Amino acid sequence: MKKLIFTGAFILSSIFSFNAIAQMSEEDAAAAIKRRQAVFQVLAHSNGPLGQMARGGDFDAATATRAARRVAGVASMIPEVFAADTRGSDVTTRAFDTIWDSQDDLAALAQDLADGANAALAILESRGAEGVRDAVAQIGPKCGACHDRFRSD
Repeated sequence: MKKLIFTGAFILSSIFSFNAIAQMSEEDAAAAIKRRQAVFQVLAHSNGPLGQMARGGDFDAATATRAARRVAGVASMIPEVFAADTRGSDVTTRAFDTIWDSQDDLAALAQDLADGANAALAILESRGAEGVRDAVAQIGPKCGACHDRFRSD
């Protein structure tokens, strides 16, 4: 009987220890969320000039191509910054909890964004100002697809 109690106690303590290790501290969750938000701030910063150019603003080839390259590069970081599951933390975000159950879908959507940004870059390099609307059309819907699926308004 002592052996059974000892074994049960050992198993329970192991489970509780594992859960304590597996759960992220609030400080770690807050840091992970800040990293995610930083990635999306860079995406917004990069998309901004492209949007302005598409709405008739002055075209600047260097700015436009730099923005498309940046979107392509940063898109690849999206799955990485969502690797840390911050569900249950006290920090409020707009990310739906389902994002952590759909990591493969998130990675595919991030790759679609990178592919769209690379297609936009090709359009900008070949058509310049005349292609800026088509270039933006390669990026915008890819951002929206992820927002529709994984982000609250």
